Amino acid sequence: MTEQIPKVLKLKTLSPPSFQLMPFWPDNIKAWFCYAGADFHEHGVMDTPAQFLAVVKALPREFNRYVTSIMFTSDVSEPYEILKRSILKRGDLTDRKRLDQLFNNIDLQHGSATDMLQRMREVIGLRTFDEGLFKQLFLSKLPQQVQAVLVSFQNNALNELATSADRILEITKSSISEVFSVKEKPHTTQNDITESCHTLTRLASNW
Repeated sequence: MTEQIPKVLKLKTLSPPSFQLMPFWPDNIKAWFCYAGADFHEHGVMDTPAQFLAVVKALPREFNRYVTSIMFTSDVSEPYEILKRSILKRGDLTDRKRLDQLFNNIDLQHGSATDMLQRMREVIGLRTFDEGLFKQLFLSKLPQQVQAVLVSFQNNALNELATSADRILEITKSSISEVFSVKEKPHTTQNDITESCHTLTRLASNW
């Protein structure tokens, strides 16, 4: 029984796109793929191997590691989509790292959650990032008891979450030291904290 060897795509037999994709945008990978998809549609390039080759030619050298030999075989039916997912996954990790660096010096301090959100948006400026990732980082900078309440409302818009966070902080302002400080109230238990979170959640649901 002979071993089957994957057939390599005959690159010369493919009809290469009659246009070149715009230079790759490492700082905005998702937007670049959106433009690439629009270019493919506009020029009628629907063949996935041809799309794959067009992207490979447009990639900077540091992205070559995402192009694997298996993508050039006939065993892979959608090499373009596989390459796209691989690069976008890398982009998500890069975005997280870059946002962490941008927001490193931003915290709630003695201000409001709304003010903190505004500062985060000012730091980003015209840069484009995934909204879900931005929301996740915003919530991570809030006190844990506030996060516990807002977890039920995480599908709300960011502005709504910031407003709700400010209301929760205002409600807990006078009693937070009693509920969450072990030194002042050594008999405080996890059940006490959980019950407080449930109470705040019920209040938040009525806003």
